[in-house]
Amino acid sequence: MQFGHLGIALAIASFDPRPETFAVVGAAQFLPNADSLVVRAGWAAPEFHGTWSHSLAFCAAVGAGAIVLFGAWLGGLALASIVLHVAADLPTDTGIPLLLPFSRRRFSLNLWQNTGYWGRSMYAGYYRQRWAWILEGAVFAVVAWRYAGALA
Repeated sequence: MQFGHLGIALAIASFDPRPETFAVVGAAQFLPNADSLVVRAGWAAPEFHGTWSHSLAFCAAVGAGAIVLFGAWLGGLALASIVLHVAADLPTDTGIPLLLPFSRRRFSLNLWQNTGYWGRSMYAGYYRQRWAWILEGAVFAVVAWRYAGALA
């Protein structure tokens, strides 16, 4: 998911539309992709992206830290955000190693072809795939519904 991660963060933050909620939930949503910075810096091979930072152990560690730092409510929203980031990446054909460090097995829904991290080849391949439009469209429909209800 490319822009869908932003939609997920906005949908979760709609449950508590304070600026700090947007900041914490947004940071949690994009934290798993921070591993691509390590790749871009040349400190790791491209295959490093989507490994440790996309595991349930990483989600649990970040979620626990967020709960300690921000309290149960905001920390819980951050945990939901990071878990949903990982779930949103499951449709890629490369899969996600959810059970690291216990297993390197990759889980995948195999709905679309991986086009690279941080949008590399995003327009050339990702948005030419039907499921990308369907799932990201659904995410943004939820965002519109949540915020339309908040304004009513």
